[in-house]
Amino acid sequence: MQNIEENKKIIFISSYPKSGNTWLRCIISSILNNQNGKFNFNDLNKTGLFSRESHFTHFKDLEYQENGNLNFNFVSNNWIKAQQKINEESKDVRFFKTHSIREISNKYFTDQTVCLGFIYVVRDPRDVAISYTHHCRGDLNVAIETMLYNNKNYASHHKTNELISTWKQHLSSWDKFNSVPRLFIKYEDMLDNTKKILLHIIDFINSLTILSINKNNDFLKNILNTTSFNYLQLLEKNFGFNEATNNSLFFRKGI
Repeated sequence: MQNIEENKKIIFISSYPKSGNTWLRCIISSILNNQNGKFNFNDLNKTGLFSRESHFTHFKDLEYQENGNLNFNFVSNNWIKAQQKINEESKDVRFFKTHSIREISNKYFTDQTVCLGFIYVVRDPRDVAISYTHHCRGDLNVAIETMLYNNKNYASHHKTNELISTWKQHLSSWDKFNSVPRLFIKYEDMLDNTKKILLHIIDFINSLTILSINKNNDFLKNILNTTSFNYLQLLEKNFGFNEATNNSLFFRKGI
C-alpha cells in the first residue's frame, strides 16, 4: 500500500490500555488485509506493537535491565531513529499499535518527521478501570489510583517497556500532537454506530494513501459482521487469543 508522503510509512493506533485498541485493530486489519473484508485473528500480526526488542537490536551498545528488558532511557532516546529505519526499509504503509504516552521529558515517542498519521481511541475512564481490573485480576481501587496519579505506570512486552502514565496525561499528550493528520474515535461511538466509525476510518486511510478503499455494501457488511464484539468473543472462546491473560476473556463484555 503506497502513501502520499513517500518518506513516511507509519500510522499509529494509539490508546490507553483497555480502551478498544485491539477492536480497532481488528477493524483496520479487515479493511486492509482481506479483499472480502472478513476478519482473521492472524491478520492482527500485521498491526503489531511497535515497542518490541526487534525494532532496536540494530543499534550499537544495546542497554538492558536486570530483568532482561531493554533499558527504557535507551529505548526512549532511540524512538525516532527506530521509526526512521522502519520508514527507510518499508515499501508500504505500516500500522503499529501503541499504549505509549507521546511525550516524556522533552522526548517524543513519535513526531511529524516519521509519523504519517495516527488514530486514537478514547474510552470512558470509569469503564477502562473496570476492564483493566478484570484483565489484570487486580483491585479496582488500585486501578483507579494508577489511572489518576501514577505517571510512572509502565507496561512490558517483547523485552521493551512502554510508559503509559495517567489516563489524563496519556490523552493530553496525543491531543497536543496536531502536526500530522489524526483521527480521534470514542469507544462508545464504535459501540453505538460501528458503521459510521468504519466509514470515518476508511476515509482517513484513503486520505493518507493512494489505496482508494472501496466502500461497497458487501465489503462493509463483512467487516461489521466479523469484527462485531460478539463475533470476536466467539472466536476467542473457540480458538483462544494470544493477547489475553489467564485472568479473563480479552473480549469480556464490551460495554
